[in-house]
Amino acid sequence: MKKRFYLVFLLAFIIGISVVSALGVSPGLKKYNFQPGFETEIEYRVFANTGQELEIYVIGDLKDYVELSKKSLIGSGKFIARIKLPESIEKPGKHRIAIGVREVKDEELVAGGAIGTSVTIYTSIDIYVPYPGKYLEISLEGHDANVGEPINFILDIISKGKEDVMVIPRIEIYSQEKKIGNLLYSPRTIKSQEEVSLKKTLDTSNYNPGKYSAAAIVDYGGLATDDFDFKIGELVIDVVDYSKQVFIGKLQPFNIQIESGWNDMIDGAYAEIYFFNETKFFEKFKTTSTSLVPWERKTITGYFDSSNFTQGVYNANITLIYYGKQIGKSSSEIVEIEFVKAKSMSMWYLIGGAGLLIIIVLIVLKFVLKNAKGTKSKNKKTSKKAK
Repeated sequence: MKKRFYLVFLLAFIIGISVVSALGVSPGLKKYNFQPGFETEIEYRVFANTGQELEIYVIGDLKDYVELSKKSLIGSGKFIARIKLPESIEKPGKHRIAIGVREVKDEELVAGGAIGTSVTIYTSIDIYVPYPGKYLEISLEGHDANVGEPINFILDIISKGKEDVMVIPRIEIYSQEKKIGNLLYSPRTIKSQEEVSLKKTLDTSNYNPGKYSAAAIVDYGGLATDDFDFKIGELVIDVVDYSKQVFIGKLQPFNIQIESGWNDMIDGAYAEIYFFNETKFFEKFKTTSTSLVPWERKTITGYFDSSNFTQGVYNANITLIYYGKQIGKSSSEIVEIEFVKAKSMSMWYLIGGAGLLIIIVLIVLKFVLKNAKGTKSKNKKTSKKAK
């Protein structure tokens, strides 16, 4: 009997997992600035499975000011949320009203549905109550670019105070925490609860490639600030890392980690490598070819025969070849690579393993001796009591 019950339970659980309730609601988030006695209606559409029983409800500190035309639905349908705000709300800032649509489940039903689960979705209404006096919130957005390309900054300013404000915005440009430029906006008045978006363009013709930051500062009697980090690129690929040690043998891999310094796609990037010392040229080979999206870091690999090398340090010339917007470019650097015999590495692994084994044995011996002393001491105490 128990086995049959567990089988039914397992089957119901599997069916419950495989059956996903389709539930959705639109529109999504709605935003309103508070006004005394403000009234509005929002029509919502609910998307659900046929015959699916749904409950509709409201939560939030302003829920008492929302009336629903329906509190339940069977399957897909519509309902209206009627909002009527009071003459005043004491607490300033954002107040969120959440309207929930919840699947109704029979808690006693096991077979034919997910056990003890109910799908719930929410859509929100945000009411913004102004702060006393003057209050601003700002946000700054921009983008990366290449040298010579313009960068457009968008400065959003929202007045969330009860009073209108006179603002004097500016953007300061920094490189390595040093101020190197300014973008100035015209002074303007922003009304209570008004939102404006201001644009400024940075000419990068005289900027070097690298990382920068922009700080937006809006003076309105107080200061509102925000910042944005951006990069100015050039058509270049940097070698970030490479195989610094190679085994002497037959076919061996050589890995190079590369990073794009450009704000566009780079195609056909690969490396040519050749090894040499003071007297002799040894081996030349190429890595795989790859493409790089802006600022991407990736590893490319080439294979070569290392059997002609002896143990020691060799020079390697790494030449990167790549294309961006049909412009071909290359860069080279010389690095040092150590060639080692595989057996010598095995010896080091053996020595390291032996050392680790000795440490483990010493720890075990210490533990055993400690326990032995404790047992001996306990036996002595027991012997004295017996006497």
